Amino acid sequence: MQYLLSYAEESSGPGSDTWTMRQIGVFHRFVPTGPGSLWVFLHAKLNTRLQQRLEEATSRWEQSAPQQRHWQFMHLLVLSTYLNNWRWYLRSLAADFEKIADSALTLDFTHPNVYEEGFGRLIQLQNLQDKVLPLTPRLLASRTTVQKLQETSLLFRNSSAEIAQLDNELAKHSSALEGHIQSVALLEKRAQETLNLLGLALNLRSQATAVSINNNMLNLTTDTVDDSATVRVVTVVTLVYLPASFVASFLGMNLFVFQPPDGSGFAVSRQFWVYVLLAVPLTVLTLGSWYLFSRRRKQQEEERSQVGNAV
Repeated sequence: MQYLLSYAEESSGPGSDTWTMRQIGVFHRFVPTGPGSLWVFLHAKLNTRLQQRLEEATSRWEQSAPQQRHWQFMHLLVLSTYLNNWRWYLRSLAADFEKIADSALTLDFTHPNVYEEGFGRLIQLQNLQDKVLPLTPRLLASRTTVQKLQETSLLFRNSSAEIAQLDNELAKHSSALEGHIQSVALLEKRAQETLNLLGLALNLRSQATAVSINNNMLNLTTDTVDDSATVRVVTVVTLVYLPASFVASFLGMNLFVFQPPDGSGFAVSRQFWVYVLLAVPLTVLTLGSWYLFSRRRKQQEEERSQVGNAV
């Protein structure tokens, strides 16, 4: 038989994550009527804890009676070395979740600077969820391995106390893995609910900010409308007084004399044509420039509109 066993191992190296996911490969060939068992262990690193326990167990088994050297106890040694780590790893994940959740659920989003902190907690929860999601398939695979070992032990069942102890140990590991699977499902559900709640709070904060901006824009629009009304009133008043101002300016020029030397009354200068010659072309030039500028601007807007529709 051969199988891969996934497990969590606490590491002491640099970095914020103190746990590492590892695997060990086990190959076992057993010939009841032959030379016995052949074992191959593919360790994740040198001088592992399992290797140390194997050396100690081998030295004890060499000194024990042959009936006490049952090969299935070697599988129990592998299981007991690494499967118990899941308990402490899940406890570490639960502690990290409680710490993040307590901080995230007490944030006061009425303060602007809390928004960045809430986003940081959201990222932490997402990272925690990424760690939790792969655990269920790994635990299910480990439970299947234990169940296959239980089925294999049935083939060699007898009334010895060692076989009964073996069955009890395998049943204990299977029950522990089932509890770990349920704990992972609960932790995954709590992390997802907290993630949704924090995301909803951040969205509500964003919506509140958008409402505040819209209110400010509404107030600005209202002020602009008031300013436009004021400008319209000023324009109307200017238009009312414009003819009188024009007449006053026109008659105030030196082209008109109200008291000529001969006493004839009102008189117009013979150079009045200069005023007409300058004013009329200048007016035509101004109106023509305004017309050309408006027409060119309208054409550019139509071209941009056609390009936008084509895209």
